[in-house]
Amino acid sequence: MPQKPTAKRLTLDADEPSLLFAINELLGTGGIDFDEWWDEFSKPPFNQVDREGWTKPKFLDITPKGKNSIGKWIKYFPDKEDENIFYRLSGSDRDLVHHINAIGYQQSGSTSNVSGKNSKPPLEGFPLIELYFISPNKKVGVKRIRCVGYTDSEKIAGTKLAKLVTPADIKRWENKIKTIFGDTKYVWRKGKECLSYSGQIARLQGLEGYAYIRNEKDGIDLFTAMLKIFDAVPDSEGFNKSESTSATKYRKPTKEIIVAKEKIMPDERRPVVDCEFDHAVLRLPLLNKPIPLVKRNVILYK
Repeated sequence: MPQKPTAKRLTLDADEPSLLFAINELLGTGGIDFDEWWDEFSKPPFNQVDREGWTKPKFLDITPKGKNSIGKWIKYFPDKEDENIFYRLSGSDRDLVHHINAIGYQQSGSTSNVSGKNSKPPLEGFPLIELYFISPNKKVGVKRIRCVGYTDSEKIAGTKLAKLVTPADIKRWENKIKTIFGDTKYVWRKGKECLSYSGQIARLQGLEGYAYIRNEKDGIDLFTAMLKIFDAVPDSEGFNKSESTSATKYRKPTKEIIVAKEKIMPDERRPVVDCEFDHAVLRLPLLNKPIPLVKRNVILYK
């Protein structure tokens, strides 16, 4: 018969605290090193298609000092440049990894190759219009808006949840884009401030997202112009502006840095630049290639 433990035996030998520490670490991490996982997770994708629309995430450890419970608390930002959208998460390292992956699955709910960013509601069958803007140094900026209430799926249309998109619809949208953006040579005045447009109305309009702008009016004008494609107007209570409190965070780089023994000039973050409307395309979830709509002020879809 096994000997019953005694009070003396319950005291720790010299080498046993490390074992208890290891057990506690296992409970707190779930067997996963969150920092090691994050280093890989926060790197840009190797695939060029996956890299399009990718945003670098960040997190802040907000675990209270002196907390005795196992695990930690963080604020997770899917896009480190947009501090208006974040999630408060808690648990072991394994729990945190699970929560972050679940958020990613939710944001990429569409089966198309389009990034989940700026594409809510993530419902399969909602077409997507992409507006491309180009700066004098040929840098490209993209804004996206969903064609809410329309679908290219006959199955979805058969349920009366959305209208089957027709060539007449596409022609109407491209004529609107030509008038609003092409004929006016519309300019997106990019800057260091960030204006987000979100909320229930924004989501139902297919335009929940953000833009880097120079002032609030420039951002409101951009979102207003995009909604005019569908004869809609923005919700005045859906706008939120944010800007960095640092005077140097987005300053234009003036010195080269060395990367892998080569000198390079870092790209400027949030440059102040005028980006003129260049072209627009329509993406249908069931079609493997975009449909060209407008190039400057020239109609492409006939």
